[in-house]
Amino acid sequence: MLDERRRMITEDRFLEYAKKIMSQHGILEEESRTAISRAYYSLYHVTGSVLQKKYSLQLIKEIQKMYSKRRIDQRRLNRLDRQYLRSFNLHRIFYLTLMDLGHTTIAFQFKNFRSKRNDADYDLNLNFREGPSRIIVSQIDNLTSKVSNL
Repeated sequence: MLDERRRMITEDRFLEYAKKIMSQHGILEEESRTAISRAYYSLYHVTGSVLQKKYSLQLIKEIQKMYSKRRIDQRRLNRLDRQYLRSFNLHRIFYLTLMDLGHTTIAFQFKNFRSKRNDADYDLNLNFREGPSRIIVSQIDNLTSKVSNL
């Protein structure tokens, strides 16, 4: 039996970790930033999983549309080859696919939380306090549940 710490990461464990961080009181700013980032990546992976399993044709179509000027390996794209998909901006593609599917509110929230994650990871001039960060993680948790049920 594998040691619990050595098992492969799953999309939900990112969110579990973010909520674990935010469940503490008096957390430091870097912990708030880390929690937001991990929560977003849980949302990102759940969204990717749902789109690949339930809406693969729309996802492929969006990639073809967005990268129409680029030579695409259609076989790898049709298989949704994980390594190959990494060569595309999946954050943007997920957003656009959600829009095309008519899930505009979810799409805009997804895009907004990516922006929050970018701020948390890259903008050192912003202050990420405990209370507002806890709200962001909770909102991402709620959106992740909605995406799971698409």
